[in-house]
Amino acid sequence: MTFRLKLFIETGICLLIGGLLTLRYLNIGVDQEQILYFVGYYIFAVAVFIFSRLRFKTPINPITIFVPFLFLLSYSFLLFSDDQTTYSLNTFIVINGSIFFYLVFASLEYPYKPIILTRLDDDFRIKLLRFIVFMTIVTFFIECIVFGYVPIFNITSLDVYNDSNAKLVPLLHYFIILNAFIPTWAYILFKEKLVSKKEFRIVFFISIFILLNYLSKQMYLLFGLSLFVAYTFYNDLKLKNLFKAIISIILTFLLIAYLRLDSETTFSAAELYRAYANIKNENVSVIESFFVLYSSIRFTVLNEMVNFSDKIHYFGNGIYTFRPLTSLLFLEKAGVIQRIPELDSETRVGTFLADPYLDFGLLGVMFLNAFYGFIALRYYRQYKDKYPEATVKISIIVFCILMGMFVNFFNSMLIWLGLLFNKFIIGGLVKKSKI
Repeated sequence: MTFRLKLFIETGICLLIGGLLTLRYLNIGVDQEQILYFVGYYIFAVAVFIFSRLRFKTPINPITIFVPFLFLLSYSFLLFSDDQTTYSLNTFIVINGSIFFYLVFASLEYPYKPIILTRLDDDFRIKLLRFIVFMTIVTFFIECIVFGYVPIFNITSLDVYNDSNAKLVPLLHYFIILNAFIPTWAYILFKEKLVSKKEFRIVFFISIFILLNYLSKQMYLLFGLSLFVAYTFYNDLKLKNLFKAIISIILTFLLIAYLRLDSETTFSAAELYRAYANIKNENVSVIESFFVLYSSIRFTVLNEMVNFSDKIHYFGNGIYTFRPLTSLLFLEKAGVIQRIPELDSETRVGTFLADPYLDFGLLGVMFLNAFYGFIALRYYRQYKDKYPEATVKISIIVFCILMGMFVNFFNSMLIWLGLLFNKFIIGGLVKKSKI
């Protein structure tokens, strides 16, 4: 099948789905103005998808990973929930400006060879990884003592997630955060013949066991993404399988949630999700209610945060963008930084578009989203040119963009530590293994 035929089929499927959804929403009485906004942004999302395929030729690239966000944005204009509101002019500017600057800077060409901060010998890389693994084990034992139990062995009898999160050991817990990347780093060093297969297996299973004790969906997803991309990097698997894997995971979660709700209550899953999302229209399906609850309402929160910050003339001056630094220096716990509850983007989840605006206004929208597009393209090019360090980098970008429809992970300690130690452990390696 030729590239043009594949693109024609993919585009046809997208337009067919959009057409069927439009007819459905007309039939269930959705306001026509809302449908016009939905159709307009949906067609724009399809156009961006077509451009990305023509620009990069591959199914997964810096722009296609942004397309799901655009589709969900189009869906947010359908005001199914009583909690949803129409967007103000400033919110439209924030949304459209963010999209524009990301897409432009993800489409240009730059020098993309990794920056070499310092030349590290292979012996140092191995020792550093072993030190991190050792400190992760030590931290795990210390935190189990603080918890009073091993979480995985009490998962059915205690509220392990909330109880353990309230007792994490400051600073040392950063090693647990790094544990999401340890199996991938060990796998890359194994494939580059720097560690033995036996050592890789030992590190892998220790890391997995510790990871399972912390019940962090974000760490699980990032672990799975980075390891999968590293595997495809060395085993000649197409990157589009990553997209299939993500879709399979999402559908599995949806199925499990549906079966759980269906088995635990006399109400249908659709009725429960409509109740959670404050949807009165009984024609809205369970999947539609799910997307309203976990996506569309996030854009309403974004709108509220933008409007409130404008009302009080608020500028965060970097406290959102540089959250890992404020956390590391305990500035919030010391009372140096105090967040306004209405603008706390950690508790009021308003997509990844909120933080740049809250920190620096429209300049933040321009520069930070341009930067996200810039690094997405750089890491993609590095991956395509077979730089081992790019496997973790591109995984991080995919993770941040996919999660961006919910919350901003670009400014999380998980991401910053992952990029920093990835540079030390894998940076500068030249691929030796045959694909």
